[in-house]
Amino acid sequence: MSGLRTRLLTAFGTVVHVDPASGELRHGPIESSPANAWFVAEPGSRGPHRLGRLVHDPGDDSGAPMTLELIPLERGLVALAAGGRFLSANPEGRVALAAPLCSTWELFVPSEAWCTDGVSGAGRFAPSAGEPFDRKAIAGYAIHPMIRARAGTKPKGIKLLVYGYPKWSHGRVYYDLANELHRRGYIVDVLDWQGHHDHYIGELRDYYDLFMTALDGVSTLTGVYGVPFDRIIAVSHHELDVRMLVEQQGMDVFHRFANYGVVSEFLYCASVMRGVPRAPMVASLGINYPEFRAEVPERLATVGYASSMSVKTYGIEWKRGELAARAVHEAGLAFKVAGSTESQMSFHDMPAFYRGVDAVVTSSVSEAAQLPVMEAAAAGRLVIGTPVGHFPLKAYSGGGILAPVEADKFVAFTADTLRYYKDNPAAYVDKCHSIQEAARGFDWEHTIDEWVALIETARAGG
Repeated sequence: MSGLRTRLLTAFGTVVHVDPASGELRHGPIESSPANAWFVAEPGSRGPHRLGRLVHDPGDDSGAPMTLELIPLERGLVALAAGGRFLSANPEGRVALAAPLCSTWELFVPSEAWCTDGVSGAGRFAPSAGEPFDRKAIAGYAIHPMIRARAGTKPKGIKLLVYGYPKWSHGRVYYDLANELHRRGYIVDVLDWQGHHDHYIGELRDYYDLFMTALDGVSTLTGVYGVPFDRIIAVSHHELDVRMLVEQQGMDVFHRFANYGVVSEFLYCASVMRGVPRAPMVASLGINYPEFRAEVPERLATVGYASSMSVKTYGIEWKRGELAARAVHEAGLAFKVAGSTESQMSFHDMPAFYRGVDAVVTSSVSEAAQLPVMEAAAAGRLVIGTPVGHFPLKAYSGGGILAPVEADKFVAFTADTLRYYKDNPAAYVDKCHSIQEAARGFDWEHTIDEWVALIETARAGG
């Protein structure tokens, strides 16, 4: 095996090997499967799509071994293909070059970083219509951190484990960060904070260099799972989580973190004004603009609402979805809700949601860096929202329309604005085009360097 080589772990967390008794290519538990099968790159094969072959160690070079193409996908996942078929690991344990479509069973995690280094800095994985990739299945597959840890992949950059909620808006942020940072040489995975990880947290602590969590995950990550404070990057996603952590552990806890960040300038100010002695770094949220971009509708008929209708924290109702519904109904338009905390729409389905509405309204009295206003703007929809969080900055740059925050004024203004654009289709189309053009500036390419700085500062000692 003279070329670069790697072992292959499957989407099931098993490893590809040759069964000594039958000679079949199979996959099985890492602990009990022989380390005797490798993908070996052909000497001189370069670029993101390397050519190579599967080799049985010690190997048998007789015959004409099939050349496979190693295809980098996203977040360090790869597929292998030849002759219009993908290598597939089925649940029964067999591995065969049989699948015409790359979906979940066709995903592999390589043990060596060279398999995906060629895509660092390259464009995002976005197969065109008709290509043999199930984009939704690939994007929806969450790499369990134990699979990555057992693969032992050593990237050029930091290995970062996010302890957080893998769904809704937080899930969208973590998914995008995993993609964007992987293209810059990092490994980023998510550990679901709703699960129980006592049996293997030690292995994860040994493998990952740093942990990242929202402030409401700090107490569990340190108190239950024993992660040291100086290996944690704590990120505030809302002013209320600053209050929660202060009440739980006091002000001095912020000095103990490897780094402390916030997702908007508004939260920077909120943290300082609450008396937190450590000034945070701002790591602004972004969106995958090409994924959300859509054709602008011809007229305004349906208004979307992409958040929970009602959320109370410390007795404060801060979402106020009923105000948005009232304004839309007063304007004589249909009202469509994307989901709620109890019944969530997958964030992978949100681009389709925006294509199914003509405007999006937000009515909160407190936000930090809400995604729907940016996502809907990229989709070319009319965006109206209260002047909270980062939306004033987005609106001033052309990404939407600011509405008053007072309840009655919000309803009156929003209803009048919607009514105007409903009755004036040409003005509606022009406004949507201008909002969509402004949304190009919301793409991750304009903010990801702030996250790199947040991580690298933590690595350097805070």
